[in-house]
Amino acid sequence: MRIRLSFNTLKQGVNTIPVNYQYPISAWIYQTLAKGDRELSTFLHDSGFKVGAKSFKFFTFSQLNFPAKGFKVEGDRLHILAGHCSLTVSFLLPQAMENFIKGLFNNQRFGIGDKKSQADLLVASVEILAEPVFNGQATFTTASPIMVGRRVENCKSAAYLKPDEPGFEQLLADNLIHKFTAALNYSLIKPGPELEMEDPEITFKLLNNPRMWGITVKAFTAEETKIKGYTFDFALKAPTPLLKMGYICGFGEKNSLGMGCVEVKKER
Repeated sequence: MRIRLSFNTLKQGVNTIPVNYQYPISAWIYQTLAKGDRELSTFLHDSGFKVGAKSFKFFTFSQLNFPAKGFKVEGDRLHILAGHCSLTVSFLLPQAMENFIKGLFNNQRFGIGDKKSQADLLVASVEILAEPVFNGQATFTTASPIMVGRRVENCKSAAYLKPDEPGFEQLLADNLIHKFTAALNYSLIKPGPELEMEDPEITFKLLNNPRMWGITVKAFTAEETKIKGYTFDFALKAPTPLLKMGYICGFGEKNSLGMGCVEVKKER
C-alpha cells in the first residue's frame, strides 16, 4: 500500500524545520499508527518482522516534496516557503487495511522539528496510489537515499557502500531476499509457485552518478547518530515478487527512517 500525504503549514509565512527531518517523521508515523492499532505500532517499533538476526519494519517514506521554489536550505535548516508540501509513505499491509490506514492519517496535525526550530503541519489530503505492474525488470529512481552498509570488524559503525563499489549489488540483493523471507514467514504475502526462489537471479545496473546524502538521526541528543545513503537511478532485473518487495518496503537498510524509497522511472 502506498499513499501520498499532502500537508499544509498551520502558520502563515516561512516555516522552518531541520534538514534532518527523517526521524521526526518516522516517529509521527508510529504515533499515528498507534492511534488506530497500538499493538501493531509497538510491534513494529520494538520488534518488527524478523528473519534470523535481521528485523524489518516493512514501511518507508520519501523525502518531502515541494513545488518549484517552495523551499530554501540554509545550513542545517530547511525553510518551507510555499505553505504546502507532500510525502509518499509505503507499507506492506493486507489490502483490507487500506481504508483503515487512509482514515488514520487524514486530518492529522503534527509538529516536525527539533530543539532549534519546528513547524506545525496538517494532513490536507490522503491519496492511495496505484501499484505499478512489474514483469521481472524495472527502472527505478530514488525518492529517498538508499543505504547499504557492511559491518567492519572491530568497528562500531558500518562501512557505507556507494552503488558502484564492489559488494553493493550482492548486499542489496541479500537484503531483498531477507525481506521477502520474513514477509513469507509472517504470512504477509501468499506462497505460490512463482515465489519459490532458492537462488534468484538479481542483476543491478547503475544508470547515473550517485549523490551522497548524510543524515543525522536524533540530532542534539545523547543518542545522535549519523548514517549515509545515496540517491541515483538504477535498473534491476529480479523475480517480480522481489521487485514489488523493494518498491513497497524500500531498498537497502533503515527504511523506516525514510531510506530506500523509490519510484518507477517513466520511460521518455
